[in-house]
Amino acid sequence: MRIIDFFLVFSQALTEPTYLNLAVLLRGAILASGSRTVTDCLRAAWPWVNKHFSVYENVLRRARINELKMARILFEHISRLLPDEAVIELIIDETVVRRYGPYVYGLSMHRDKTGSSRSENRMTPGNMWIVLAIGVKLPFLEKVAALPILSVNYISPKAGRRMRPGRRKHRTPCELAMILIRKAARWMPGRRFRVIGDAWYASHLMADLLNENSDICANGTLVSRFKWDARLHADPGGYSGFGRPRIIGERILNPRQVAGRRDPRWSESEIKWYGGKLKKFLLLSGEGLWYRCSQGATWVRWVIARDPLRKRSDEIFFTTDRALKPYEIVECYIRRWSIEVTFEETRKHLGLETMKNRTRNAVNRSAPFLLSLYSLIVVWFAIGNARSLTPSNAAPWYPKKHLTFSDLIANAKYDILGELYLPQADQSTSEFLLAPFPLNIVYGALFKKRKVA
Repeated sequence: MRIIDFFLVFSQALTEPTYLNLAVLLRGAILASGSRTVTDCLRAAWPWVNKHFSVYENVLRRARINELKMARILFEHISRLLPDEAVIELIIDETVVRRYGPYVYGLSMHRDKTGSSRSENRMTPGNMWIVLAIGVKLPFLEKVAALPILSVNYISPKAGRRMRPGRRKHRTPCELAMILIRKAARWMPGRRFRVIGDAWYASHLMADLLNENSDICANGTLVSRFKWDARLHADPGGYSGFGRPRIIGERILNPRQVAGRRDPRWSESEIKWYGGKLKKFLLLSGEGLWYRCSQGATWVRWVIARDPLRKRSDEIFFTTDRALKPYEIVECYIRRWSIEVTFEETRKHLGLETMKNRTRNAVNRSAPFLLSLYSLIVVWFAIGNARSLTPSNAAPWYPKKHLTFSDLIANAKYDILGELYLPQADQSTSEFLLAPFPLNIVYGALFKKRKVA
């Protein structure tokens, strides 16, 4: 299956002219090697360009596009890669797309994760995107792949007052993440899912939304970091028969107090740590009702991970899933790192930070489209092209045992170029990855062809 044929499944969410224009921009976004502005995409895909360039520039800012329907179609194709009874892991995280200019929609100062450390915070101008992705383990990839499906632009209070003085109430990143999770939960009725997020999403509201007693997401659970001084209570017990039934029981020790006792019951376990390596940790776990005034009580299980050699500081995690064991909680949170890899590869191979648009619609569509393009390439390769391929080595001294996203996007480039020169070839383009034909010869032939015409 060619990638442009796979893109045909999104035509039901687009009008026919918009679909044809987006198909041209899709080819250009994959073939381009530098920035992903509209003009650079058209320059890379000029054999398919048959309209004025302004028509393609108006696609992002004026075209009628049902983004939610496209996200749902993408979600349905990703879910087919998972077993029917498996728990769907939804990874939530935020990333800052650096942008500059006084007229860019939603531009404000945000903390730069890549340039900051524990002792220093660096700020950068840009748009912050709250991204919801699905964690999928594919046989041709070494680690779990985080495939983005939904993204929303976070507008800071200062930027919101500057753009619209009378706009609606400001929403925090956690509140925006809860909106994305609710939308995804409606698409998977009857399926169990687990949301994994960092400390930004370790809120009582998120835990109250994702537990077995929730009215909205009863089939969802949460795994995140926990607070050392969290207010925990015991079970309230049965009804005494007098007054209002109790919500919580007696106050119990918080994680810091439990770890500071003289005889804490630590257990040693091997955990699949970052990089896929097994590492020994001392684990200390407990459970209780996490209570906050006016927000009710939610059952949680927390676990402290301690390095036996004390080279790392202690870390604490929690979950609302009663079926998870302590070591599974830590390993589940470690898999959250795959979305950071997705952000880095999208910047490197798809030019996430190279857009130059400024209007509201264009800004709100460009970054989500590039993030979804990452998922589109991986799903397309998994459905129709995942055969026993040999990874391409970047250098003789760098042997690769598994395929990477650079191999997948190279396969997509050869597939698109094959539309012009190999129309009768087999639909599978795996041979291109093993013996790719030189791009300078291809582009040279294209140039001569156009010059003669």
